[in-house]
Amino acid sequence: MRTTLKDVAKRLDLSPSLVSGVLNDRPNVWASEETRARVIEAARDLNYHASAAARALSGGKTNTVAFVYRRLEGADYRLAYSGLVDVFSAQLQERGLSLMVSNFATEEEVLSQLQRLASSHGCDAVILWGREADTEVQGELLERLKMPFFVKGRHEKTHPDWPQIDFDHEWMMKQAVDSLLDLGHRKLAYIGFPHNEAFVHSLKRGFCSAHKERLGIDPHPRFLAEIEDAPISNEKKIQEWLSYSETDRPTGFVIGSGNAAWHALETGLAHVGCNLGLEDSAYAAAGIASVPFTLMFGNARVYQGIEIDSLARIALPDLLEAVVGESHMDRVLRFRPALTKAPTLDLLKHGVQFVTESLDGGTS
Repeated sequence: MRTTLKDVAKRLDLSPSLVSGVLNDRPNVWASEETRARVIEAARDLNYHASAAARALSGGKTNTVAFVYRRLEGADYRLAYSGLVDVFSAQLQERGLSLMVSNFATEEEVLSQLQRLASSHGCDAVILWGREADTEVQGELLERLKMPFFVKGRHEKTHPDWPQIDFDHEWMMKQAVDSLLDLGHRKLAYIGFPHNEAFVHSLKRGFCSAHKERLGIDPHPRFLAEIEDAPISNEKKIQEWLSYSETDRPTGFVIGSGNAAWHALETGLAHVGCNLGLEDSAYAAAGIASVPFTLMFGNARVYQGIEIDSLARIALPDLLEAVVGESHMDRVLRFRPALTKAPTLDLLKHGVQFVTESLDGGTS
């Protein structure tokens, strides 16, 4: 049988309202330090835990934040969300808050759960994390229900008042373009994902606008590639670019996709006896990568540690203040990671040699 608030009050011969005020730390309830200690000790001894509904009705706060999301296919997504749960739990515990996690197979089930949470006052706020097409509908529902929430993603144009976080993808690509131009490269190519997601469009938009700003012209369409994160398709496009004449082929590459693009680029350059470099090199690259990531031969500049759990770790304290703490800080938070030198195995130092393929099919 579950212990009630009245059971704790009866053991101490105190009023239930006083016990409730102490356990919920209400500012308008006075009790001596000795009495507070007795209440807390009795609640612990009796294994008393207030229900979320009771806390909501009595004090307006449940000290609980809900993380509700739609399950996506693939091991990468499952691992990513497991990492998010760990980060959210740790960050919330530091503030004395609890995390409630629920996930569903369909968007309809997610929306039903959000409706239930709002109507039952089962939490103080909700974390929305997923694809913009999903989280926009979820956020609009919570907004109508007047349930506090924050969301990961790019909603600043349609919902500038929503508390939201993401990386500043446009700025990141501008820094990547600048790093290549500073090395003297003037013919640049871009490899991005083909997906219809906000961050994919933002990365490509950042490259194109930086290219126009610094070089005065739009990038040539043939140097804009949108490729799935698979080695063969990336290798085919890169080999095509490298087959152009010396005056036409790109020498700088901006990567707005996954590790397969980096590995395909190094493989393609190795076939012609070249590698990536940061100084006095014929070819250079900069862009994003996923953990784990290591170059095989050369050197490049890369954004590392930009996985979603890293974003959550960086941004969550500020967003909690904006949502749970009801502070008046900036609602739209965009983070700018450092563009750093990529880790490399440097296989050339270990005796690995290139077998060069000429454009006519011969080797040397």
